[in-house]
Amino acid sequence: MAVVRTDLAVRGPVRRGRRKPPISALRQRLRDYVVYSAVLGPAEMLSVLLGMGGAAVVAVGAGHYRTAGFALLGLGVTALVALLWVNRVEWRRRDESERQLLLRYCDILENRHGQSWAVKNWLQEVDIEANGDVRQRISFTVVVLCDLLHFCSFADRACWDWPDRYKRRVKVKVRSVEVGGEGGTRFGFTTAWIDNTNRLKVMMHLNEPAPRGSEVNFLVEVFWPAKCAPLMRGYEADEFLVSFSETIEYARYVITYPPGFSVRVDKLGLTGRDDCSLNHGVNASGRPETDLVMRDIGAYRKVGVRVDLA
Repeated sequence: MAVVRTDLAVRGPVRRGRRKPPISALRQRLRDYVVYSAVLGPAEMLSVLLGMGGAAVVAVGAGHYRTAGFALLGLGVTALVALLWVNRVEWRRRDESERQLLLRYCDILENRHGQSWAVKNWLQEVDIEANGDVRQRISFTVVVLCDLLHFCSFADRACWDWPDRYKRRVKVKVRSVEVGGEGGTRFGFTTAWIDNTNRLKVMMHLNEPAPRGSEVNFLVEVFWPAKCAPLMRGYEADEFLVSFSETIEYARYVITYPPGFSVRVDKLGLTGRDDCSLNHGVNASGRPETDLVMRDIGAYRKVGVRVDLA
């Protein structure tokens, strides 16, 4: 005997969504147009034609015709600027989404499929400007711990509630270290903000896979606007820390301050049993400088210095 099943689920009344305001609906239509149209679509062509036609009428017309020409020119320019703005915003959003996906899958390769390395030595030079902008120069060597290494990464961060508006101004360059006239060529790299915070992760993609036991040298230059702004304005102290996933033989942190600034420095994460030295003075250029040298620092230890204005 056949069994008839009846759907007894109780359904509530159908609720219609709130109607979007006209401006939001127009913005959504513009976004959809930018995503699904060609680079030079019909709307862009129409805007250009309106602008050119208006300019022509302004040039040769008079009276009411000239006024209409100005109106057409303004309409064409306004429409074109609006389309370009929406295009820029949308492609920036998609670029960030793709960066996050690449970061995610590189993390999967690193954690699950044996992409591993150890930092052998590390030199980080930090040049702080009077307005708090920071220029960093990081040179380091990694030793390959897997069969073939395709990429490696490191992360850095600002130690305060750094505004998101500065993110687009951060600039990164990655090269190999030049030794004896050899090296200095660029590596491909990807940058992404971890979980939309002020932590920047840099993924460096090797030009060819490196075999187990080999060494790869990197030189990374980073311009980070307002990274030390609270320190330079005297609001609060700042911390300069490093941490590595394997024991590192040698690490050095050199921090240079603007002329005329006097600072106080404390070591962080280091004890009397550690092989380290901290020097603070004036360099050859007459600028205050802090120089921290560390040897044989264990894995996952956060070590460095805390700096405050005197």
